[in-house]
Amino acid sequence: MQINRVSGKTPLRKMKEYDLISLRSFVAVVESGSFYNASVLLDTSSAAISRRVSALEAALGVKLMNRTTRQLDLTPSGQQFYQDVLGILGALEQAEERLNCAQETYSGIIRLGAPLSFGTQKLAPLLPSFLKQYPQITVTLQLEDRVSDLLNEGIDLSLRIGELQDSSLVSLPIAMMPRLYCASPAYLKLRGKPESPDELKQHDCLHYSLLSTRDEWEFASGGQELDLRVPLVANNGDVLREAAIQGMGIAMLPCYIVEDALRSGALVPVLERYAPPPLPLSIMRPSRQFTPVRITLLMDYLREALATVAGN
Repeated sequence: MQINRVSGKTPLRKMKEYDLISLRSFVAVVESGSFYNASVLLDTSSAAISRRVSALEAALGVKLMNRTTRQLDLTPSGQQFYQDVLGILGALEQAEERLNCAQETYSGIIRLGAPLSFGTQKLAPLLPSFLKQYPQITVTLQLEDRVSDLLNEGIDLSLRIGELQDSSLVSLPIAMMPRLYCASPAYLKLRGKPESPDELKQHDCLHYSLLSTRDEWEFASGGQELDLRVPLVANNGDVLREAAIQGMGIAMLPCYIVEDALRSGALVPVLERYAPPPLPLSIMRPSRQFTPVRITLLMDYLREALATVAGN
């Protein structure tokens, strides 16, 4: 086989002796904040990560980071090298994606995060269709109601409901999620149906712990402070829905969590005139210059698919 010579020269002889895995290990330590976190991301041991970074420093003849028992700090040289290595790794990943595009195949792992209730009810039914269309892509789904740290946890995409705080992430809006107050017919028969927010003082209110009580209830009263009785606090909407169905009190929840209960009559809306404002549903990804094609494919698929089902 004859290999055509490519014009231009690459200074291979001037390059130091280190490998790609050492560069990836260095980046993982910087982005995760510790050798242990980097070892989890790369599925190896902390000792192996430490050896790779030390070997990289020895090959370069430069100290890249200052290590203490409590934290890691990049040196000025380490900060510059980190930025340069990000460009190198991005270029390599882009080259691989070009090969995939040329072969009309898409492969690799996508780490996807989503809220628990939304993930099980709305997202889970949509993923099989995407995976059948791209059988060489693997989606690792992480469902939890806390706000994940995309960069440190190695998450490629995350679905988030609510106002976004982290400006370092790239946000793609999808839809608005309507919410409502609701309770069971049995509870309302026993305690009466509130006709105004002020009457909530005479009721039991179920609290979603990831929202402040002010955000959850006081806007219904025009910002007036309410002294509420709260028998149950939970960080998951399914738990609050079941408590409301069993007559524990009034809950404020996204419509998608209670749609079946509303349809069956297990729950009924209350305070319709004071409905809480809808929350935005967005796809988040780390702010990086290059996004692999497989991730763009899933983003586009979810944006289209969820836009039609999110508010239903």
